[in-house]
Amino acid sequence: MEAIASIIGRGTYVFIGVVSVLTALGFAYVFREIRALDNEMKSGRKVKKDYTPGGIKKIIDPETWGEVLEYLERFNKIEIRYASIEQLIPVFPLLGILGTVAGLIGQLGDVEQMRAAMATSMWTTFWGLMAAIAFKCIDAFVVSPTVNKMQLYFETYEQSYNMLRDKHFSENEMGSR
Repeated sequence: MEAIASIIGRGTYVFIGVVSVLTALGFAYVFREIRALDNEMKSGRKVKKDYTPGGIKKIIDPETWGEVLEYLERFNKIEIRYASIEQLIPVFPLLGILGTVAGLIGQLGDVEQMRAAMATSMWTTFWGLMAAIAFKCIDAFVVSPTVNKMQLYFETYEQSYNMLRDKHFSENEMGSR
Protein backbone atom coordinates (compact mmCIF):
# COMPACT_ATOMS: atom_id res chain seq x y z
CA MET A 1 0.00 0.00 0.00
CA GLU A 2 2.84 2.39 0.83
CA ALA A 3 4.44 1.79 -2.59
CA ILE A 4 1.21 2.69 -4.40
CA ALA A 5 0.80 5.78 -2.22
CA SER A 6 4.37 6.81 -3.04
CA ILE A 7 3.77 6.44 -6.77
CA ILE A 8 0.53 8.44 -6.53
CA GLY A 9 2.22 11.10 -4.42
CA ARG A 10 5.05 11.57 -6.89
CA GLY A 11 2.68 11.33 -9.87
CA THR A 12 0.66 14.18 -8.43
CA TYR A 13 3.47 16.56 -9.41
CA VAL A 14 3.10 15.44 -13.01
CA PHE A 15 -0.69 15.83 -12.91
CA ILE A 16 -0.40 19.34 -11.45
CA GLY A 17 2.05 20.25 -14.22
CA VAL A 18 -0.10 18.81 -16.99
CA VAL A 19 -3.30 20.42 -15.71
CA SER A 20 -1.42 23.73 -15.27
CA VAL A 21 -0.26 23.67 -18.88
CA LEU A 22 -3.75 22.75 -20.13
CA THR A 23 -5.33 25.51 -18.05
CA ALA A 24 -2.81 28.14 -19.16
CA LEU A 25 -3.19 27.19 -22.83
CA GLY A 26 -6.96 27.12 -22.49
CA PHE A 27 -7.14 30.56 -20.91
CA ALA A 28 -4.76 31.94 -23.56
CA TYR A 29 -6.94 30.45 -26.31
CA VAL A 30 -10.16 31.87 -24.85
CA PHE A 31 -8.63 35.30 -24.30
CA ARG A 32 -7.16 35.39 -27.83
CA GLU A 33 -10.40 34.23 -29.47
CA ILE A 34 -12.56 36.70 -27.54
CA ARG A 35 -10.21 39.57 -28.44
CA ALA A 36 -10.18 38.50 -32.11
CA LEU A 37 -13.98 38.28 -32.16
CA ASP A 38 -14.28 41.69 -30.50
CA ASN A 39 -11.86 43.27 -33.00
CA GLU A 40 -13.69 41.66 -35.92
CA MET A 41 -17.00 42.92 -34.61
CA LYS A 42 -15.65 46.45 -34.09
CA SER A 43 -14.29 46.62 -37.63
CA GLY A 44 -17.61 45.60 -39.20
CA ARG A 45 -20.12 47.36 -36.92
CA LYS A 46 -22.70 49.78 -38.14
CA VAL A 47 -23.53 51.87 -35.13
CA LYS A 48 -26.04 54.67 -34.71
CA LYS A 49 -26.51 56.69 -31.57
CA ASP A 50 -29.81 56.56 -29.79
CA TYR A 51 -30.36 58.76 -26.77
CA THR A 52 -31.88 57.07 -23.74
CA PRO A 53 -32.76 58.47 -20.30
CA GLY A 54 -29.49 57.02 -18.99
CA GLY A 55 -27.35 58.81 -21.59
CA ILE A 56 -26.12 57.74 -25.00
CA LYS A 57 -26.63 54.10 -25.84
CA LYS A 58 -25.20 52.50 -28.96
CA ILE A 59 -27.67 50.47 -30.95
CA ILE A 60 -26.75 48.29 -33.88
CA ASP A 61 -28.78 48.69 -37.08
CA PRO A 62 -31.39 45.91 -37.48
CA GLU A 63 -29.85 44.85 -40.82
CA THR A 64 -26.82 43.48 -38.99
CA TRP A 65 -28.87 40.99 -36.94
CA GLY A 66 -27.69 38.06 -39.08
CA GLU A 67 -24.08 39.07 -38.61
CA VAL A 68 -24.56 39.40 -34.86
CA LEU A 69 -26.11 35.93 -34.74
CA GLU A 70 -22.97 34.56 -36.41
CA TYR A 71 -20.81 36.38 -33.85
CA LEU A 72 -23.04 35.11 -31.06
CA GLU A 73 -22.68 31.53 -32.29
CA ARG A 74 -18.89 31.86 -32.32
CA PHE A 75 -18.96 33.44 -28.87
CA ASN A 76 -21.11 30.62 -27.50
CA LYS A 77 -18.56 28.06 -28.73
CA ILE A 78 -15.75 30.00 -27.05
CA GLU A 79 -17.80 30.36 -23.87
CA ILE A 80 -18.36 26.58 -23.73
CA ARG A 81 -14.59 26.04 -23.86
CA TYR A 82 -14.09 28.74 -21.24
CA ALA A 83 -16.56 27.05 -18.88
CA SER A 84 -14.72 23.74 -19.32
CA ILE A 85 -11.33 25.28 -18.66
CA GLU A 86 -12.64 27.21 -15.68
CA GLN A 87 -13.69 23.91 -14.12
CA LEU A 88 -10.04 22.81 -14.02
CA ILE A 89 -9.17 25.35 -11.30
CA PRO A 90 -10.74 23.40 -8.41
CA VAL A 91 -8.75 20.33 -9.51
CA PHE A 92 -5.48 21.83 -8.23
CA PRO A 93 -6.31 21.78 -4.51
CA LEU A 94 -7.76 18.30 -4.97
CA LEU A 95 -4.50 17.12 -6.52
CA GLY A 96 -2.63 18.74 -3.63
CA ILE A 97 -4.81 16.95 -1.10
CA LEU A 98 -4.33 13.68 -3.00
CA GLY A 99 -0.57 14.18 -2.73
CA THR A 100 -0.91 14.94 0.97
CA VAL A 101 -2.94 11.82 1.62
CA ALA A 102 -0.54 9.70 -0.45
CA GLY A 103 2.40 11.17 1.48
CA LEU A 104 0.76 10.51 4.82
CA ILE A 105 -0.03 6.94 3.81
CA GLY A 106 3.64 6.58 2.90
CA GLN A 107 4.52 7.47 6.48
CA LEU A 108 2.80 4.37 7.77
CA GLY A 109 5.77 2.25 6.77
CA ASP A 110 9.38 2.66 7.71
CA VAL A 111 10.49 5.60 9.90
CA GLU A 112 13.25 6.42 7.39
CA GLN A 113 10.64 6.90 4.66
CA MET A 114 8.71 9.33 6.86
CA ARG A 115 10.76 12.39 5.86
CA ALA A 116 10.39 11.79 2.11
CA ALA A 117 6.71 11.01 2.48
CA MET A 118 6.10 14.16 4.52
CA ALA A 119 7.98 16.27 1.98
CA THR A 120 5.88 14.82 -0.84
CA SER A 121 2.67 15.49 1.05
CA MET A 122 3.54 19.12 1.82
CA TRP A 123 4.98 20.00 -1.58
CA THR A 124 2.04 18.60 -3.55
CA THR A 125 -0.36 20.56 -1.36
CA PHE A 126 1.76 23.68 -1.78
CA TRP A 127 1.94 23.43 -5.59
CA GLY A 128 -1.72 22.50 -5.91
CA LEU A 129 -2.77 25.53 -3.90
CA MET A 130 -0.32 27.84 -5.71
CA ALA A 131 -1.64 26.74 -9.10
CA ALA A 132 -5.26 27.18 -7.98
CA ILE A 133 -4.57 30.66 -6.63
CA ALA A 134 -2.60 31.73 -9.72
CA PHE A 135 -5.17 30.49 -12.22
CA LYS A 136 -8.09 31.87 -10.23
CA CYS A 137 -6.39 35.29 -10.28
CA ILE A 138 -5.74 35.05 -14.03
CA ASP A 139 -9.36 34.06 -14.54
CA ALA A 140 -10.72 36.79 -12.28
CA PHE A 141 -8.62 39.67 -13.60
CA VAL A 142 -7.97 38.80 -17.26
CA VAL A 143 -10.17 36.15 -18.84
CA SER A 144 -13.48 36.53 -17.00
CA PRO A 145 -13.80 40.32 -17.56
CA THR A 146 -13.23 39.80 -21.28
CA VAL A 147 -15.89 37.09 -21.44
CA ASN A 148 -18.29 39.17 -19.33
CA LYS A 149 -17.80 42.20 -21.58
CA MET A 150 -18.77 40.14 -24.59
CA GLN A 151 -21.80 38.67 -22.77
CA LEU A 152 -22.93 42.20 -21.91
CA TYR A 153 -22.56 43.26 -25.53
CA PHE A 154 -24.81 40.46 -26.76
CA GLU A 155 -27.39 41.07 -24.01
CA THR A 156 -27.48 44.80 -24.84
CA TYR A 157 -27.76 44.04 -28.53
CA GLU A 158 -30.64 41.64 -27.93
CA GLN A 159 -32.46 44.22 -25.81
CA SER A 160 -31.93 46.90 -28.46
CA TYR A 161 -33.09 44.56 -31.20
CA ASN A 162 -36.21 43.64 -29.23
CA MET A 163 -37.01 47.33 -28.61
CA LEU A 164 -36.63 48.10 -32.33
CA ARG A 165 -38.72 45.07 -33.28
CA ASP A 166 -41.48 46.01 -30.82
CA LYS A 167 -41.43 49.60 -32.05
CA HIS A 168 -41.68 48.41 -35.65
CA PHE A 169 -44.63 46.11 -34.90
CA SER A 170 -46.46 48.78 -32.91
CA GLU A 171 -45.99 51.33 -35.73
CA ASN A 172 -47.29 48.80 -38.28
CA GLU A 173 -50.33 48.01 -36.11
CA MET A 174 -51.14 51.71 -35.78
CA GLY A 175 -50.67 52.26 -39.50
CA SER A 176 -53.04 49.42 -40.42
CA ARG A 177 -55.90 50.85 -38.33
